[in-house]
Amino acid sequence: MKFSFQSCIILFFVSIIGFTACKKLDDEPSNIGRVTQISRLYISFLDYDPNNSSLKNMMIVDPADTNNLDNFYQYLSPAKGGGPILFDANAKAVFQASITAQDTFLQVIPFANDLYGIPGNAGQIGYRGFTNVKGLAYYTYAQQNGTSGSATIPFLLAVTTNGSNSSMLYGVSTPSGKTGSKGGAPIIDKQINLGNMVASSLTLLNTDDKNEKLVLVGFDSDDTKSGSGFAVYSTLKQQLIDKARDTIVNSDNFKPMMRVYIKGKTKLGPVSYAPNKGLLAVTSGTEILFFKDPKTLFSGAKDKMNVEPDYVVSGANTGLLRPWGVAIDDRLNEGKFFYVSDLTNHTISRFPLVGEGDIKPDIAAKTYGSLNPNYIFLDGRSATNF
Repeated sequence: MKFSFQSCIILFFVSIIGFTACKKLDDEPSNIGRVTQISRLYISFLDYDPNNSSLKNMMIVDPADTNNLDNFYQYLSPAKGGGPILFDANAKAVFQASITAQDTFLQVIPFANDLYGIPGNAGQIGYRGFTNVKGLAYYTYAQQNGTSGSATIPFLLAVTTNGSNSSMLYGVSTPSGKTGSKGGAPIIDKQINLGNMVASSLTLLNTDDKNEKLVLVGFDSDDTKSGSGFAVYSTLKQQLIDKARDTIVNSDNFKPMMRVYIKGKTKLGPVSYAPNKGLLAVTSGTEILFFKDPKTLFSGAKDKMNVEPDYVVSGANTGLLRPWGVAIDDRLNEGKFFYVSDLTNHTISRFPLVGEGDIKPDIAAKTYGSLNPNYIFLDGRSATNF
């Protein structure tokens, strides 16, 4: 992709103005104690050009819940083609994978300023297995240390597939400390073989215990040949915390507690899990599938066959041709939208969360020059005390 000289000049001054507008002046009052709502949409773009080192393939739309999607911050990510993207408020960092097989790095982009949503310099976690990444997740374990409190152990999780019925789940502890060439401790804490599965997504589901998360892995196919769906695993803490870290786990020792097969649907895409709203959304072909009460859907010890979505968003009015990334605003009161990237139209669309079927976006679909939006992630926080 190439920009004209005039376009580059315009983008340069827009970036300068935007950054200056966000910069806190020395004589401004302190932000300590300020309660602020957050609605930030992270967009990971497919675009990568080895001959254009200034190509910005990540954007942050902030805020994303106003009357347009024009207020964005461009960022030059080292990812060679933006793949799955994730932000975690505890880590105060963006995590981004690549879509290209030759890029074996996960990007860790800490926030230079969480209040204004300004990312800092990226660090990279390199490992030969980080190719064809289909999903990222962030897991934290709070370990009690007697009466002296607790220590939090964070993990960055990545699910990958080689496209031929073989997928892996990787766990990296304290990912912010694994960037660059650190030496000493191994980069990968756990390599978990998922067996004969073509994985398509990775999501962590809440349980009643904050230290326990269910691992939800979407797949296009598995060893049963029963179609596309989700595998649910319940032993994440056991594998990451209770067992020795530097090990390779065979698929026989990490079996799903149950699987859910979606009736008549194939080519499942990224997932958005909204526990407060009691919703889970996944893209499939020209449709966005919504499932109510995911806690019940993904519970039990027996596989569930021919499960149908509770409702579908699709049709001419949506303007969607090939929806891919999906993100639900999960804030209890303020969350009123869901967002979709389209690989054919190269757009980001926003829809009312109460809509079903062939609905229209609540605002016009947004393009960002000739960039191609891929995965998206929404950071929605109702009350954040900075």
